[in-house]
Parts: sequence; C-alpha cells; structure tokens
Amino acid sequence: MEYKLVAPDIDRLLNCFDGRYENPSAQPRAVLAALDRLFDVLGDLAPLETNDEAKSIWLRIPRGNIDDFDSYEDLVNEGEVSSREEYLALWEREYPDDYVWYRLVVVDNERCRAVSVNRASVVCADLEKKPLEVSWSSNYMVDLLNLLALAARESMRALREGIYNALVAEQLPYFHRTGVIARDVLWECDQAGRDAVFKGIDEATYNAFCAYAEMDAEDERAIGRLPVLTGNDFLSACALGYEACGYGLCGKDGKRLPLDELYLRYADGRDEGLTGKGAGLHSGSGIDLTSPEAWEAWYFDRKRRGGHPWEVCRGGNSTHVSLVVCHDRFNLAFRRRAGELSDDEIQEAKRAWGYYYVVAGKAWSRAAEAVDFYIALKRAGLPVVLRDARAILARFKGEDLVGIVPHGVIPVYCEGMFPKRLGTILDFMHVYDEDMANFGDKIEWLPQPDARLASEPIVR
Repeated sequence: MEYKLVAPDIDRLLNCFDGRYENPSAQPRAVLAALDRLFDVLGDLAPLETNDEAKSIWLRIPRGNIDDFDSYEDLVNEGEVSSREEYLALWEREYPDDYVWYRLVVVDNERCRAVSVNRASVVCADLEKKPLEVSWSSNYMVDLLNLLALAARESMRALREGIYNALVAEQLPYFHRTGVIARDVLWECDQAGRDAVFKGIDEATYNAFCAYAEMDAEDERAIGRLPVLTGNDFLSACALGYEACGYGLCGKDGKRLPLDELYLRYADGRDEGLTGKGAGLHSGSGIDLTSPEAWEAWYFDRKRRGGHPWEVCRGGNSTHVSLVVCHDRFNLAFRRRAGELSDDEIQEAKRAWGYYYVVAGKAWSRAAEAVDFYIALKRAGLPVVLRDARAILARFKGEDLVGIVPHGVIPVYCEGMFPKRLGTILDFMHVYDEDMANFGDKIEWLPQPDARLASEPIVR
C-alpha cells in the first residue's frame, strides 16, 4: 500500500504499534536509514530543557479528502455505513478538523535512537547491535518514519520562519492542552459532583476538620509522639477509623470482630506478617500483638518488604485510604548520614522521638473517609496528621483548582504537569466539546513550551 501524508494514513500506520515502552533492539538497515532521514530533518531543533537527549515538536497533518479516510464500498460491506450520507457523517465525526495534530518525540544518544508519536512508541533502535536482515514491522516503520520526516520538515520550516510557536499557541486543539478550572465553576454545572465530595461526612466532623486543618493537621512536629506501640495499638486505631466511617464491625453472629479480623475485613490483606492471617509476599506467621518488643522487631525489620500493611481501606492505586505508622528514627538517621545532624544532636533528638500516624486518602471518592479516620484518631488523643489536609479542605469548600490534562494522558498522578504557583492540585480530568461549551471560557490554559532552534538562546 502506498501511504500519503494525511491523518488517516498516519493513524493506520500508528495502529501497527502500541503505546508500551520499547527496549532498545536491533533494527533492519532500512529502518536505520529512515531514522537518519528523520533525525537529519530535526538536526537544528534544540533539545528539551529537561532532557538534552530528547527533542519534541508538533506535527500538523491534513485530514485529506474523504477518499483518504476509507473506501465507501468496504465500509458498506462491513456494515459500518449504509448510505453516502452516513459515509460523509462518519468521516466528519472521525476527522472533524482540516488538520490533525501529532506530538513527535525523538531520543538520540550513543546507544539508541527512539521515536514516539502521541505516546505510541514506534521504534527504539539499538545502535550497538548488528542490524537485522528483516523484521515483520520494518516496512510499516519505514513508511511511517518517512511520512514523519515530511511533516517534521514543515514544522521545522515554520520554526525557522518564526511562526511555529504562534501557530501552536493559536491552533492546537484543546484536547492536547493542559489547564486548570476552578472547582466551584464545575459545581455550578454539576451539583451531583459537589454532593459526591461530601458523601460520608457529617457536619460535626466537617467543622472539627475545618478547625484542625487551619492548625496542625499537616504538621507532624506539633502532634506529640507515642514512645512505644503494639500491634493491637495499631489495629485499635484502625478500628476507631472503621467505626467513624460507618463500616460494619460485627461478624455473622452479631458479635464484634476481633481487632485482627476487623482489620483484614477492610484492609488490603498483604500485611507483611503482622497478623499471621494475611496474604501475599512475606505473609508470615504473625507477631505477638500485645508486645511492644514484637512490634518493634517487625516494624524496623528492613527485610519486610512487598506488602501493604498501611492500606487500611483497600482500593486502587490512588483510591485507597492509608494509616501509616511513622517513627522519627528513619528521618533522623537519614539526616545524620546527610551530615545535617551530629551524634550529639541525634542523642538529644532520641529523647523525644517515637511513633505517630499519618492518614492519607486524597482521592475525591475517599477523602471523606480519610477525614473521618483522621478526626476519630484525633478525638482519641492519638498523634496523627492528615496528608494534604489543607488541599482537601479547599476541595470541600470549592476553593481549589482541578487540573485539565490532554486526552492522551490518564488523569491521575499528574501533579508534575502543573507549576507550583497553582498550589496543590488533587484532581485531574479531561474536557470534551460539551464541557468547552459550558465552561471553556473559564479555563486557564497553560502555555505550550516553545520550541526553538539549537542556535537560539534559552529565554526564561
């Protein structure tokens, strides 16, 4: 098949590759030659400020005409359309704009050359290995790399003429952009979203949280310490939280469950041998839950790895609630190794060190439970902090910002995409045409990083 520089052909070729990370591997000479042509086109593009081995530029590729989209006869035979009108509507739905934008990223070092497009890894060529004679994907790679070189030539021409960055700033579609929107704006359009944030927290708990959040809710230095701890102390703290969250505390016989069984009902279960009833790596035979010495031996055993003993309300990677037990010994030992503390200062610090709790659960669907957990332990007089307390309070009040990320980015763990001036951003989302119609004018879009020629100075 002869491919053209039109978006449907680029997409057909990209579909031959998936988005997973590619380790460096030997490639045929034809692929290496195609890489040479692409990298020559990008030769005077400056590398990224954050990675001098990587370069990136936007490609603006025409959608072509309807015949470039797909064969009408084939679509009819496949049952996709039944008329010319449906054929036209399908094309315009799939390619509504005259141009489609693709983010090209290349990496070049002594060992390898790699190319990705819109997070799809196309090739990672190992330059130290003997070239292959042939590979199943080499023809697709060569065709795609040649088309990318043609498109990149146009972007580089625009960059040299001084119009590329303005073109990107003005025309890059919203679904490729990063921005922020005030949460109260979202709530104006979605009252159910506001109600969901508060589900599970009562007024008295909320008021107590407001008071604590303005004082020491995140300050681990202001909460005191427990000089000793036992397994039952930890499990009892968990039970306080479960009760505050409204979890069932009794078994089928109506009797309250023992502390370890209650913990295992709601926790992750991979307890690293704490209860002797857990699962997963290092499940172990259990410790004496009444003994401070047994707890200390278990807690400070650095071979105890691979579990989730602090995931006390199980969920996904970002949607669980944790009750982490911390001890000053780890931080002080690190500071001693870093030369920040002398031996005498360590000895002085030991007089006040001990255990404390950290509650963590910032997901919008679990924050109410995290707050319930935190307030229950606080009311019991335990030394406890709530991670991201002020940011969670700002969410409750509708005073924070929600991050908007490109459609190619999963909207989680995106904190690093936003400047510190915007504060702590807890939640991330995609926006669509309906959202743009409802509140698009209230989105603060972050500027796209400017591309520049290697001969141009960095402007900060």
